Amino acid sequence: MKKGMIFSLLLCVLVCGAFAQLTFNGEAYVGARVDKIFNKDETVDLFHRKKGNPLFNFTASAVRENYGVKLDVDFVGVANNISVNGIYGWAGFMDDALHFSIGQISDSKYISNLDPDDEVFFDQVKGFRVDYKTPIEGLNAGAAFRAEGQLMEDFFKRIILGASYIHPMGNAVVSYDMGNNHRFLFAANYTGMDDLTDAGIEIYGKNLASWESRGYTGELQFREKIGYRIMRPLTVSMLMGQKFFGISDSDVQLFFRPSASYRIMPGLTGFLTLEANTPNYFDTTDFYITPCLEYTLKGTALIYVEYQLKLSEYKRDSYHRFGFGIDIKAF
Repeated sequence: MKKGMIFSLLLCVLVCGAFAQLTFNGEAYVGARVDKIFNKDETVDLFHRKKGNPLFNFTASAVRENYGVKLDVDFVGVANNISVNGIYGWAGFMDDALHFSIGQISDSKYISNLDPDDEVFFDQVKGFRVDYKTPIEGLNAGAAFRAEGQLMEDFFKRIILGASYIHPMGNAVVSYDMGNNHRFLFAANYTGMDDLTDAGIEIYGKNLASWESRGYTGELQFREKIGYRIMRPLTVSMLMGQKFFGISDSDVQLFFRPSASYRIMPGLTGFLTLEANTPNYFDTTDFYITPCLEYTLKGTALIYVEYQLKLSEYKRDSYHRFGFGIDIKAF
């Protein structure tokens, strides 16, 4: 998308915000990595451990009492790539119990982030979404509708339904996408009390309409997580995943990811993550060892230094990596 269009969108937000509360926010992620694949030369490139290419996200919102607009843009540090995640407006009715959004919607209401590196959501769409705060405290329900050129007769066949429940001790979400060959999400997470820091489960299904087809095979993914604080500075956790396929002779994919974090001193935390990953029920298994140091800066930023060793059954895929970078999660 051309830069001129980005500035035009920003101007629209500013004009809408002339008589509204106008807020700006942003995130930035940048890093460098030295990569050594076994039996090959080392490579050096700009690469963030989670976001990949250097990334700056900018958001601008103009908000009135019961309506507003938002612009959400990514600037990616490769060939000056610019992408619009969202440009949309919203309005609230019935004391904001009923929330209506329209445009390219970039925030999700029905999302699971049991694995922070692999969030699952369906309702970031080009179209419109309706959300309702039910009389039950913490329970919300809604639907999203795509408006991306399909025939009117198919419009209601691609609806996305969702509901979430938020409580101080935990949360749950369920969502179903009737488009994209039918997808399903259920997740429940316990947010922690005393030494049990978190515990949760996530179930994600895709290609459900062609469950046993060899072209678009159905998949059912399970993830489970539990974390426990052994002592005040030391916390351990386990994230596990299983993936099953609709075709009975397909291999089961598994991974196990134990990790530990230790608060060395104020602001400085050490992490160690181990992972065993098998795409074929232990016929072959890849192992990852990832130690990391993070230092939290004042505000919402941190710097990290990370090393990763991959030991693969297919030796050509084995590597070791060293990386460092900075996360600025809010300006």
